[in-house]
Amino acid sequence: MKRIVVFLIIALVVLSACEPLQTPPAEAETKIIVFDPTETLKPQPTTTSEDIAPAEEASPTETAAPRPTATALATNPPPPAPLGDIIIGEQVEVPEGSFIMGCDPQQNGGFNCLGSELPGRAVTLSAFLIDKYEVTNTQYRNCVADGGCREPRSMNSQTRTDYYTNPEYDLYPVVFVSYQDAQDFCEWAGMRLPTEAEWEIAASSEGHLAYPWGSEDPDCTLANSRNNLNATACVGDTTAVGSYPQGASAFGIMDMAGNVWEWVADYYDADYYSVSPAENPQGPESGSERVVRGGGWSGGWRYLRSASRAFDLPFYSGADLGFRCAADLPQD
Repeated sequence: MKRIVVFLIIALVVLSACEPLQTPPAEAETKIIVFDPTETLKPQPTTTSEDIAPAEEASPTETAAPRPTATALATNPPPPAPLGDIIIGEQVEVPEGSFIMGCDPQQNGGFNCLGSELPGRAVTLSAFLIDKYEVTNTQYRNCVADGGCREPRSMNSQTRTDYYTNPEYDLYPVVFVSYQDAQDFCEWAGMRLPTEAEWEIAASSEGHLAYPWGSEDPDCTLANSRNNLNATACVGDTTAVGSYPQGASAFGIMDMAGNVWEWVADYYDADYYSVSPAENPQGPESGSERVVRGGGWSGGWRYLRSASRAFDLPFYSGADLGFRCAADLPQD
């Protein structure tokens, strides 16, 4: 009998020693994914400067105290308001001059230069006129009524129904327009789309600024874009043209960064900068895509840089894509 009791005790000890330890499962890493409607516009994907740093790992404790959290991310302020009256169709003269077109690693908002933005080189441009504001719903409706343009592909914007015809949005940029739509409007208005070089000097000025307003990092008071600090959109849709006076270029041109991407005249070629002429470049002679510039409400800070280039097929239209016009100076 004693042998049986001893045997049972030994068996219980062995079985308990073989039982696996019950450790808590490791915490799954949380990954924040931000949807970017203009992803297809970007010639080269980059994430180095837009990633959100992971929170510091908590030190172990013997109690069930909650894990410490990182400092709260910045919240987005309400959109600013335009200063003074918006004069639709107002143009700004950009004088004849030279500037460095393309990316300068020393003045690039802390981002790496993309291959399509290189090499930076001196370009000389004749004087020209360019719209102070992006073309608005009111302006575009006038062209449609006169038979010079066709209606946008959608009457809505990203979050608003009846955006195009609602008087509340008269001074907001027209969207859902293709390259041909933009070109038709400019021709109807006696103008043209700006060349890529004209657009860039209007944004960066002869001082070759990283952003239209200078070298200061973007935020929701300077441009309508996505806020890199908290991975949310400043607004999530368009704002009235001229709503960000602090983000104006040195020439006083509004919304050259953010609000909507803008069609320009040039065909897109990632290698064009290495062969383009030094005076009044007009872009490649042919191609399948057209250049868009300026970033938009859906894009991050990288795309607000004055040197940033993107492209799309000419038939594309979207909720974050519009345009502005340019013109040669009248001859004496």
